[in-house]
Amino acid sequence: MKFIRCGDKLRELTATPPGLQLYTLRNELEKDFFGTLEKIAAIGYKLVEPFSWGYADIPAERMKAELNRLGLKSVSTYVYPLTLENLQSQLDYAQTIGAHYIVTSLLKESYADERTLKASIALLRKLGLEIQRRGMQLLYHPHAEEFEIRDGKRTIDRLLAGVGTDVMKLALDMYWVKKAGMDPYSTLLAYKSLSPLIHVKDMDESGNFTEVGQGTIDWAPIFSSFNEAGVMYYFVEQDESLNPLQSIQTSLDYLKSRLVG
Repeated sequence: MKFIRCGDKLRELTATPPGLQLYTLRNELEKDFFGTLEKIAAIGYKLVEPFSWGYADIPAERMKAELNRLGLKSVSTYVYPLTLENLQSQLDYAQTIGAHYIVTSLLKESYADERTLKASIALLRKLGLEIQRRGMQLLYHPHAEEFEIRDGKRTIDRLLAGVGTDVMKLALDMYWVKKAGMDPYSTLLAYKSLSPLIHVKDMDESGNFTEVGQGTIDWAPIFSSFNEAGVMYYFVEQDESLNPLQSIQTSLDYLKSRLVG
C-alpha cells in the first residue's frame, strides 16, 4: 500500500501504476514511436493509453511485443472516431495488446439538439453493447461542454441515462471538469463507481494546460478518494507543452514525491 497526506491525516491509497495518455507526446511519437515509448518507460511510467490515429500504421502484434519488451501495459485505448464500421478492428487491436477499456468522445455537434442527442445515444448504446459482447467496457470521455446544463440536465447525465451506466461508463478528465467550472474532487465522487480511470491533467491560473502539481487543482483529495470513487487507473496527460518529455517527467516526479511515492 502507498499513502498520501491529506490535511493532517494520512490516507491509504491502493498502489496504482503511473499511466500516461500518449497524446501528450503525439509529435514525438510521429517521429519515432518506439523510441519515444522507451523514453516513457525510462521515466517511470508503467501504463500507457494509446490513441487510435497514433497507432493506425502499427500492427497490434508488434505493439504488444514492444510494450512487453519495455515493461509497459495498456488497459485502455482512446479511439476517435469510434464508429460501427471501425469497431471490430479497434476491438481486435485492443484485445491483442491487452486493453479492456475503449475510451471515446463526441464532438459538440453530436448532441447539439434533441435529434442529434438521441442519435448519439442510440449509436453509443450499439457500440457499448457490442463492446460488452467482446468482454470489454465502453468509457465516455467528456470535455467541458458535456457538463453544461440544458433543459435542467447536464448533457453527460443525459448520455449516461440514455445509454445506460451498465453499458457505458466514464473516463473523467480533471482538467475539463475544472474548465466546466466544477470541482474535480466533488465531481469524481458525484460519479462514484462510474469512472474506473481518470485523466490527471492540471490547469494553471490562466486556464491553460500545465504539469501536474504546477497548477490550481488540489490533487491530494482526488487521489485519496480512489478507493471510494472506484478509480483503478490514472493517466497523466498534458494537451500542450513546449517540452512534452520534460513535462511528463515533472508530472511524475510530483506524483511520486507528494502523492504516490
